[in-house]
Amino acid sequence: MNLVTLLIQIVLTVPLTIILNFFRNKENRRMNQLLIPSVYIIIVAALIPFVKENVFLIVIFELFIRNFYITNIVNQEKEISNTVFIIEGIISIALALFTYNFFIAKVDTVVPDPETIKPFVWFLMILFIASLYKIGTKNRQEVKSVKTKKRKTEQTVLKYAKYKNIYGPIVKSKRNIINNIVYALMIYNDSKNPKINRKLKEYKGLITRNEVEYGIMQVPSLVKISDEESIRMTINDLETKLKGITKEQEVLDTSLRDYKDKEEIINIYNEIVEFQHK
Repeated sequence: MNLVTLLIQIVLTVPLTIILNFFRNKENRRMNQLLIPSVYIIIVAALIPFVKENVFLIVIFELFIRNFYITNIVNQEKEISNTVFIIEGIISIALALFTYNFFIAKVDTVVPDPETIKPFVWFLMILFIASLYKIGTKNRQEVKSVKTKKRKTEQTVLKYAKYKNIYGPIVKSKRNIINNIVYALMIYNDSKNPKINRKLKEYKGLITRNEVEYGIMQVPSLVKISDEESIRMTINDLETKLKGITKEQEVLDTSLRDYKDKEEIINIYNEIVEFQHK
């Protein structure tokens, strides 16, 4: 090893120091400080083959330069005296020595020939194709989810318009939020218990004389209740429950406390409100 090679290696420590300082405050800082020097000497040995001999010395020189920089320029002597810094330095040198002895020194050139690269290129191609497939699948799922959500919103708006046309004269609470909750409950109840199911319940109640849920609002009763009566009873019940409560979230929580699908009903309510504001 001649003096020129040694001087070039000393000069090449400067870029390494800059790189390490750049990654000093990034994520995985400790791993970066340990692995970057070994990666750096592999790149140097590949790009500048005549400095390959004892190229691990760059890592040792870099530690001395960093030591000088920290203690004399930025005056952070505590960091140098820190046990972690010393341990990191020793591990970094050990990794560089291992890299040199078992990888760099045993080959004529660090740059692999095309035959050696071929399996790695195929591996990268497979990863790339898998990545494209994953992204494509995710995009399709997102598009499908958006379409499904849009379709559900359209169905909600259509049902809201339908029920407002049929039951508008009945849904006349002084508080608009109660009216919107009632419409949301109509849409929810109709999706969970279509008209044919409600009729079967009615027949069951009439035959058994037991309490069943009647009407579009599914109000429990021992006697038959029409859709209109169930709506009036629900509005009266909500007006009583919500007396003195003004905040929207508190109103929703209080109104829907007994519903297991509360979030679904709130989503329907929000779609109704959003439609009204258009």
